[in-house]
Amino acid sequence: MSWSVLVVDDESDVRRGLQLILGKKSFDVKGAASSEEALELLRHRYFDFVITDIKMGGMHGIELLKKVKEKWPRTEVIVITGFGTIETAVEAMWLGAYHYVTKPFNNDEVILTLQRAVHEQELEAELDRLRNQVEEQQGFYRIIGRDRQMLEIFSLIGRIAPTNVPVLILGESGTGKELIARAIHMQSLRVQEKFIAVNSAALPDTLLESELFGSRKGAFTGADQDRKGLFLEASGGTIFLDDISNMSEAFQAKLLRVLQEGEILPLGQTQPVKVDVRILAAANRDLAEEVKAGKFREDLYYRIHVVPIKVPPLRERREDIPLIASHILKRFCTAQGLPSKRIMPDAMRVIMAYPWPGNVRELENTLHRAALISEGEEIRQSDMVLSDEEKRFGGLVRPFYGLPYDEAKERILGLFQKEYVQNILCECNGNISRAAERCGLTRAALHRIIKKHGLSFREDIEDGVSYGR
Repeated sequence: MSWSVLVVDDESDVRRGLQLILGKKSFDVKGAASSEEALELLRHRYFDFVITDIKMGGMHGIELLKKVKEKWPRTEVIVITGFGTIETAVEAMWLGAYHYVTKPFNNDEVILTLQRAVHEQELEAELDRLRNQVEEQQGFYRIIGRDRQMLEIFSLIGRIAPTNVPVLILGESGTGKELIARAIHMQSLRVQEKFIAVNSAALPDTLLESELFGSRKGAFTGADQDRKGLFLEASGGTIFLDDISNMSEAFQAKLLRVLQEGEILPLGQTQPVKVDVRILAAANRDLAEEVKAGKFREDLYYRIHVVPIKVPPLRERREDIPLIASHILKRFCTAQGLPSKRIMPDAMRVIMAYPWPGNVRELENTLHRAALISEGEEIRQSDMVLSDEEKRFGGLVRPFYGLPYDEAKERILGLFQKEYVQNILCECNGNISRAAERCGLTRAALHRIIKKHGLSFREDIEDGVSYGR
């Protein structure tokens, strides 16, 4: 592979000299006499590296650096600075420059700096390849996971998929129950036939019955033609019924007939129709408890509960979160034509600390939003916009994720202490004795907290004690 370099310097001798020596080292080198010319070249082709002088006529080299890192963040920039301007070189490093060389420089210094940058880019490319390989190895029919619970689920799927028994998939919303169902279908003997997913909670009974079982013309208002129904549509294949805990008792009885007799009765028809379809069902509630409460038929429960699969929430499989997050981000950026983005450590700390009540679906939505609002190739903590629930329970904590545990704990406790005592003081009209009693503290202990946080209170004249404001 030939690495491309753009040399930018308004001194033609320096520019041409660098082009000559780098060309001899097998680099693909172009030159530009100004920042403006360099930007024009960059708009028309990609360069792996830019070597630029800082002090030039027209646009300053620092401005060129900013624009390159903004528009072509993968391009590494090496700056050339004059003797005595080391402060400018340090500024360039803060702005994202790979390295700097000072004038007068020797050719070996530039070549070594560039070769080191090449080596690091090669290592990064190899790391990307290995990450992709790991993702592929940890994937199971688009389900990313190496957590022990997930590996046990993958193993169970492999054993039950070739059979025709019903499967009940249990788990919170957003845990990927439909992906589990699809994985079962993909490994089954029905893989060449259709897989149809139906959200049982999304339709009222009449529409759900017509949708699943079909209907004859005139069966109900608006039924102006025969409708086949999804059970017949999925004939020979698999039908996945999500949210079955929300089905009415009347509809549960009709579903039980399908499982027991292998037949359906379309609306408006008197003769049942035989169907050959495997039923996979899912629920986000404990159906055993629903049976006890009389909300779910016991006979239907035992029919579909032949093989239960419990999908763990994301908070119980934290080992998988970095893999899942990287996979989601990569797929989204590719689908949307966005540049590849990386989750930086501060953002990953937020991801790992948050409990994800909406599970993988919430993580997916959060990362999609972060990819759209983030600048450049990096997703930072500031790009992570979490839910209202996080604001309620985690908004206080999130600013301190980057600190060591003891320091973060001390600061959070300090904020709690201040907020708590301030509220009690307000309720007690600033009266120290009453506030201390409410808090279960001595007046002296409460006063220490007040003094520590600079809180307001009034003189406690009721019992002859006076504290300054």
